[in-house]
Amino acid sequence: MRSFTRRFSWELVLVLLIVVAGFWSSTLSPYFLDPINLLSSAQFFVIFSLMAFGLFPIIVQGEIDISLTSTLAVGSVLFGQLSVAGFPLVVALPVVLGVCAVLGAVNGLLVAYAGLPSLAVTLGTMGAYRGIAYIFAGDAGVTGITPEYLALGSTWVGVIPLAVLLVLIVAAAFWLLMSRTAFGRYSYAIGNSSSASRMAGVPVPRTRVLAYTLAGVMSGLAGLVWVSQYQSARGDNADGSILFVLTAVVLGGVSIKGGSGRAGGVLLAIALLGTIQTGMKLANVPGTSQTLVIGALLVGSIGIPSAIQILRRRFGGKKTVPSGSTTGSGDKNPPQPEVGTLPPASATVPIP
Repeated sequence: MRSFTRRFSWELVLVLLIVVAGFWSSTLSPYFLDPINLLSSAQFFVIFSLMAFGLFPIIVQGEIDISLTSTLAVGSVLFGQLSVAGFPLVVALPVVLGVCAVLGAVNGLLVAYAGLPSLAVTLGTMGAYRGIAYIFAGDAGVTGITPEYLALGSTWVGVIPLAVLLVLIVAAAFWLLMSRTAFGRYSYAIGNSSSASRMAGVPVPRTRVLAYTLAGVMSGLAGLVWVSQYQSARGDNADGSILFVLTAVVLGGVSIKGGSGRAGGVLLAIALLGTIQTGMKLANVPGTSQTLVIGALLVGSIGIPSAIQILRRRFGGKKTVPSGSTTGSGDKNPPQPEVGTLPPASATVPIP
């Protein structure tokens, strides 16, 4: 029990914060704790959840991608255009996801093979991809989406919305990907030390390109959810929401320096942010103030663990920071127990 508490200390803190935030929100409205209301409200955060899980492996590798929302805009507009043109969803889905995968791969190639800083690259493509979305959508955007494309946003499987079920499936898939595959082991190893990973025979550039490609696919899928919920597509879709996505990943215990973090923490962080934002809406908190709170949580999730580490070293001796937290020094956290160890240089483990 003690080892479990130490291993999942960050996740347990998130659970406690969710309970506190839920209690606060329930005092603002007697309808907050109604299960149907909670599940209906959760649908609003599905779009950000999909992008957050796409960003998760990139952050684990010590990189960043702030162009995800622009990729979503391209995907949503393409879905809208294909719908209006009469293409069935079964045809449009692989086409749009393929296009978004290419957009993500471009980011990965520039970072992994050209050696450009990921922040600078994705800042540039954020504007470029947003421009592409405006070109495809036109000034008026895309309307008249066919019912087939809207089903994801309105269908319930029993008592659970289909979109929420999709997020749970994606969360489980990323847990398996990062904890049970060579790609996951490589990602954690690269986040801890890319140079050591190269010496050990890890295909660092290819792993990074795969991470960015996967993020593009997840943004494209989020674009479909956007169309199904809002029944239209514009070039400015999801503009400004990258702050929420990045906060969800870092608040979930994924070190901004790379090398640590779990999918379960990301899912809990999304639940916490959703609970807080829903409570703020019930309290009629202005949107600008909500953005301020989200930004403060991002800064706190980065700064507080570092401050705790500094205080421990100064007053209590060196202690291990709970897995999933960021550190205040340049050293990375040791690899997660469930992702295995870095393979020797002679090993050739294929990436799935």
